Amino acid sequence: MMATANNVLSIAKRDIGYKESPPGSNRTKYGKWYGMDGQPWCMMAVQYWLDQAGVTPVIRTASCGALMRAAIRAGEWVTGGYQPGDVVIYDFPGGAATDHTGIIEGFDGRYVTAIEGNTSNQCARRSYALNSAKIVGYGRPKYD
Repeated sequence: MMATANNVLSIAKRDIGYKESPPGSNRTKYGKWYGMDGQPWCMMAVQYWLDQAGVTPVIRTASCGALMRAAIRAGEWVTGGYQPGDVVIYDFPGGAATDHTGIIEGFDGRYVTAIEGNTSNQCARRSYALNSAKIVGYGRPKYD
């Protein structure tokens, strides 16, 4: 399998609807795979999808902030010209400055659509208007 954005997205799409069990436990296949089951798992899902597609992430981490800092150091950080397969980092009200992530599926100039883990206890597709979402930026993995 080629390590491409399309492959990552097809793996992530298959997981839409996957739920942690029991609800509210953070217990998932991603946490088991990563070795931190029972912990917040949005980044672990992204790391899992990249791994399953043969993509080496800039850093193996369960932390949105650590991924952002590593992507900046590696020259893989972007804040415009978003593309499918980019790893989006959000800053939602309350909590950390980098508190959620997903894989961008599409961008139409006004809305970004991403597949995310740990959104309402499941994997789901979410769309955000750029003028309302607190998007910090994007890591762009080195795809084939």
